[in-house]
Amino acid sequence: MATLVAHKHPRTATVERSVQKRGRRVYVDCLQNILGKTLAGAYSARASDYAGVSTPLTWDEVDQGVSREDFTISSFPARLLAVGDLWAGLRGSKGVDLSVATRS
Repeated sequence: MATLVAHKHPRTATVERSVQKRGRRVYVDCLQNILGKTLAGAYSARASDYAGVSTPLTWDEVDQGVSREDFTISSFPARLLAVGDLWAGLRGSKGVDLSVATRS
């Protein structure tokens, strides 16, 4: 799936692991999707020197530019009150059949 996304959207997505080689493209990390690997969920604390929190963003925030240091365990409660739970709608949705994306 990651390779398909990168192939269909080469200007914005890649499976290239090297930060220098991928530039500003989004890294679609398929290597975490195997037995024994872990993945940080939304709103989880991250091991970092600034006590970061894995935080969903709006596209406007992405466009404005943010720093990962903006999202910490100290600042997160106020953000949640101000912005709300950006993933609330996902938990209630029925999901999407990804097999459609693999059809040629």
